[in-house]
Order: sequence, then structure tokens, then C-alpha cells
Amino acid sequence: MGGQATRIFFEAGIEEFAVPGVVIEEVRRYIPRMAKKVSVGPEFLFYALDLLPLTLCSTKSYRNALTEARKQIARRDSNDVEVLALALALKRILWTNDRDFEIAKVQRVTTAELLSLCFPRTAKP
Repeated sequence: MGGQATRIFFEAGIEEFAVPGVVIEEVRRYIPRMAKKVSVGPEFLFYALDLLPLTLCSTKSYRNALTEARKQIARRDSNDVEVLALALALKRILWTNDRDFEIAKVQRVTTAELLSLCFPRTAKP
């Protein structure tokens, strides 16, 4: 929430971030709890979530990659299977700071790495 990741969503020029619909459902369930934690109304966080350039993907769109994703990551964290399956199906880089994905056979990038790629620092003379 907030922080440097916000720059990636709104300043990096990336038009779309694909996300499994089940992940967004889970985020929505936690919004009331998060709102209390940061002392804002839940409606504010629901609105903020809706502003993000997210494309929600149904399980149908990555169903063929679920078996491979389970093989790669289910033992480490079964909650990560859907996210990995989507990245595998789309053949896209996975943006995550979750170290569980280190064992996955998918190209991934952390927030810090993505910030460096999107906003390279200019060399000082």
C-alpha cells in the first residue's frame, strides 16, 4: 500500500498487469482489515484497488498451466499456484517480492528491480 510500488502502477508506462481473479477476491476480503490498520475507510481502499491497471484473468485462461505450476511451487506454498500458472500461461515476467517463487521456472522481478528498470538513475557528472 503506497510506497514505491505505486510509482510502477502509475508512472512506469506499463499499461496492464495481469492478475488471477482469485487473488483480487482474496484482496477484497482483506480490505476491511487493512483499512482499520491504516485508519481509512474500506471504501477508500476498494476505490484505490479499482484504480489500479489490473486485468483480472479467470482460471480458464491459465488452466493448462496449473499442473506445471503445482509441480513447481505447491510444496513450498500452495497459495502461489494460481499466480505462477498465470505467469507460465502468459509467458510473462512475474513481479513479486515473494521468495517462494525463487524455485519456480519463470522469469521474475522484484519491486526494487522493476523500479531500477523503469526509472534508471542518471549518472551524475
